[in-house]
Amino acid sequence: ELQDILFGTPSPVRGQVNLGVLSESNVNVVVHGHEPVLAEMLVVASQEQELIDLATSQGARGISLSGICCTANEVLLRHGLPIAGNILQQELAISTGAVEAMIVDVQCIMPALQDICKNFHTLLISTSPKGKIEGAKHMEFSESGALQTARAILREAILNFPNRGKVDIPNDKMD
Repeated sequence: ELQDILFGTPSPVRGQVNLGVLSESNVNVVVHGHEPVLAEMLVVASQEQELIDLATSQGARGISLSGICCTANEVLLRHGLPIAGNILQQELAISTGAVEAMIVDVQCIMPALQDICKNFHTLLISTSPKGKIEGAKHMEFSESGALQTARAILREAILNFPNRGKVDIPNDKMD
């Protein structure tokens, strides 16, 4: 109920799902977790002209946000953003080579996620002191500095775009 008060009551929307929502030409940031305030602030920050300009200066066309796990439902219902997959597809999303950063918080994080990120260019960014992961970049999130943290996370992802190698995104996408 509190989330609905803060962010509005979600309503059914048509969205796109599956790994095919990842973009070959945009900076891809996957929000994976259970903290809706962080996801909301990432949505706001991703639409700021300064960050879009930074993305284009790094060779991307823009910034694409998508969700995995529970946060995916939040960003879909409130913003119509695509769902890259469910909890079981988090490793597969990274193995496409198209994800610049996966943002995780408190739970549902596969134990091998950081090891997979090392094999690709993906930054694994943890945001909760409860979910720190060895080898991941930790950018602690708090409600008092929510938008600033979201901007910093997106900057890290954008600056990682030039490190992208071969990309293999499945064509499968469902409406």
